[in-house]
Amino acid sequence: MSAELDQDCPALADEQRTSDVLAAFRADLPAERVTLAHLIAALGDRSLGTVLLGLALPTIAPVPLGVSVLCDLPLFLFSLRLLFGKRDAVLPAWLLRCSVSRDNAARMLDAVMPRLLWIEAMLKPRLPRLAHVDGERWFGVLIVVLISVCIVPVPLMGWLPGFALVLISLGLIERDGGAIGVGLLLSVAAVVAAVVLVSGLSYAGHELLSNEPIP
Repeated sequence: MSAELDQDCPALADEQRTSDVLAAFRADLPAERVTLAHLIAALGDRSLGTVLLGLALPTIAPVPLGVSVLCDLPLFLFSLRLLFGKRDAVLPAWLLRCSVSRDNAARMLDAVMPRLLWIEAMLKPRLPRLAHVDGERWFGVLIVVLISVCIVPVPLMGWLPGFALVLISLGLIERDGGAIGVGLLLSVAAVVAAVVLVSGLSYAGHELLSNEPIP
């Protein structure tokens, strides 16, 4: 009945939010392994924003550090495609086969959903000049920098750039320039925070190693 309704009223399908799609995906996860291809297929639209969102979601899930870095690698490789001007959002087959267990996928989606709902409540089409930044050459550089910060093996460092990536992705999907603008501000804050933190840790380590033991 619902399928017939969607066919008769395509506008209803168009109004479906990303959180609704992910909730349906969560309720019917594959039996064993959940691949990136499964997630991208569930999200539907093969646009740049959708693929970027599918890759960025694990960065804001509270997963162990090693798992987080592993999830960041496909996003980093995709960001390199953007850096070299490839905006077609087509992913290689080996990247689409990247997977996690069903239980891990369920836990990640459960952790992401409240954050996603909070962001979606503020989205609407606006500020068209910012809403189409994916066509700008510097956009690929920004994504590479954000993912580089995410990959730094320091606990919690990836959350702020992760939120920025998810916000930018949803902004691209909804063509919400306001969301993208906030995402860009978060991106700057994430990079500054990472530089300060890494510099502080480096200085502390240098001081610790340079201190000679007292005889």
